[in-house]
Amino acid sequence: MCRMVGVVFRSRFPIESLVALREVAGTGRIPEEEEPGHRDGWGIVSFSRGSPELVGKSIRPAHIDPSFDAAMASAGTATGPSILIAHVRAASAGSVSMKNTHPFISGDLVLAHNGTVKGEIPGANQAPKGDTDSERLLMLLSDRYARTKDLVGSVTGLVRDDLKDAKYRGMILLVSDGSRLVGFRKVNQMDWEWYYKLKVAVRATDVMLFQEVPTGCAVDGSVSEVEDGELVSIGLDLSVSRTKVL
Repeated sequence: MCRMVGVVFRSRFPIESLVALREVAGTGRIPEEEEPGHRDGWGIVSFSRGSPELVGKSIRPAHIDPSFDAAMASAGTATGPSILIAHVRAASAGSVSMKNTHPFISGDLVLAHNGTVKGEIPGANQAPKGDTDSERLLMLLSDRYARTKDLVGSVTGLVRDDLKDAKYRGMILLVSDGSRLVGFRKVNQMDWEWYYKLKVAVRATDVMLFQEVPTGCAVDGSVSEVEDGELVSIGLDLSVSRTKVL
């Protein structure tokens, strides 16, 4: 279980998105857990000239890790148009290790995931390096994307077809190929609906997909919730399209 943010930005990267994520890493509530926080590691991936580039990754809690601050400072120097995905983890499947820390990269694709897929996940052409369900989702997605180079169609096929028999309480996906950012939200257990939120904030110079911000912190711009079963696609020109796929 996790918290994450994805940003498409035209010029300056909005570093405040990572400041908020760092605080949520320490204070964010988790269903069925008494202690708050997403403390099992963090990762930040951005794109440079269309290719994914690891900004930073650690198994330490983001809110007390100096290397997160260093990665955040590095991200703050980035200029667009580009895309960044950041993730803080509360491990539910797979050990706390670097190989299981999001976001995952495969070729041109970057994926971060919130949720736990239980039961059988179809096999893919590539073998995952770690033992998370999330990385196996990326392997399936990579197979589809290799055939079509269509990110929206590949994510749609993943959730409609590859995962049609999968069991999960909820699923949030953030995926990018460097040319667009795709977010997807699905909730199957409604008493967890508050946790599996995804929102879109449209501003003049960036569009952000995010799950949670700290109490008392407001996100400006035009903010709306991603509906259950909805896929959101954001281009480098900040165009936003939304489609109900489930």
